[in-house]
Amino acid sequence: MLTLIVVRVSTDGPPHQAVPSPTPSEVINAIPDGRTARAWPTAPGACGAVTLLPIVSAAPPAEHTGIQVLLGGDRLRLVDFDSGRATTLPDAVVRPGEYAAVLAGDPITAYATTESCNETAPYAMVRISDDHRVSVIRPLGPTESPLTDGNRVWIASFASGIDNPYGTIVPIAGGPRVRLPHGFSPSAVVGETIVGQLQPDPAISPTWLALVDARTGRLQTKLEEQAAPLAAGAGQVFWTSGCDGDASPCTLRRRLIAGGKNLGAPLPRPACCGVVSPDGTKVAFLIERASTDSPFDGDPLPPMDIAIMQLGTGRLDIVPGIELPAKSQPGLAFAGRGDWLVIALDAGSRTRLLAWRPGLRQPYETNALPGLVHNPPTLVVTSH
Repeated sequence: MLTLIVVRVSTDGPPHQAVPSPTPSEVINAIPDGRTARAWPTAPGACGAVTLLPIVSAAPPAEHTGIQVLLGGDRLRLVDFDSGRATTLPDAVVRPGEYAAVLAGDPITAYATTESCNETAPYAMVRISDDHRVSVIRPLGPTESPLTDGNRVWIASFASGIDNPYGTIVPIAGGPRVRLPHGFSPSAVVGETIVGQLQPDPAISPTWLALVDARTGRLQTKLEEQAAPLAAGAGQVFWTSGCDGDASPCTLRRRLIAGGKNLGAPLPRPACCGVVSPDGTKVAFLIERASTDSPFDGDPLPPMDIAIMQLGTGRLDIVPGIELPAKSQPGLAFAGRGDWLVIALDAGSRTRLLAWRPGLRQPYETNALPGLVHNPPTLVVTSH
């Protein structure tokens, strides 16, 4: 599934935008014993929110990565990671006060949705053509949400009450509208299979993680009760179980969409919010930080790390140099075959863009992009 970055669109100014160099990360001094930790650093965010800032120790790119990304936000921008050059796409679709969330893309077409701080305002589905022109495909209703597997996009309509008890799904490129099972809420799509939570009676447990055929709306299988979806992609679905403090060990589970056995790998701590590498050999996700000795305080929940698991061996690598406040969600995307993980961070009035591969002592960071971030940030890798 995807993961996102958000920035603000403007038609003023040249399309090739000079981006300021990133400011050095704040130096975090050790706190002597007995000294009270200070509050987590913050900055003004979008829609009047206060943003808890990520703590980052990074370096400028010291090698060629070839990474290029499309970033959402108050502008739609193409960014060359190695040079830091950002090109604002010419568009009159995303208006002042609106934000675009990038969903899926390839060298020819990319998709995005617009939203604003006014939760009752209509959304729009946007297509970006091969000449980087932006056009509105269709408006999105209050019960509609886009789903993507990174290549195609569907519009899911959720059940809204007694008069509309069934959700539906329809491909944005055209096709029949398919009714979903009663009590099924979709969260991701992989190929022709929808991943979601199934609870036919909202007053009665259990809730199942389930798979539904996107072509027919038929239930394919129930995977596990009370499971937390983590990621879907590359023909697989991932979820966690036993991570909520009960007697069961915390486990990352996965299964091929096409069928087969459920496979498991132990997790040291709870995890969420993952993405799968294009070749299906790695999954990146957020995981609770092992150490609670952060110099910052003010949130009862532990901060988060970014982790990458090698699925063939179960090896878990923690991305060094990044500490995220609880409940924050970065944009994550693998580049190429999955050698690089690209990371977009909400820094309040700017988006910080980083890349890391196993073996680096700290991530690389390119120029930050100015503009308030409508959390979570979104990005799509366009080339590597």
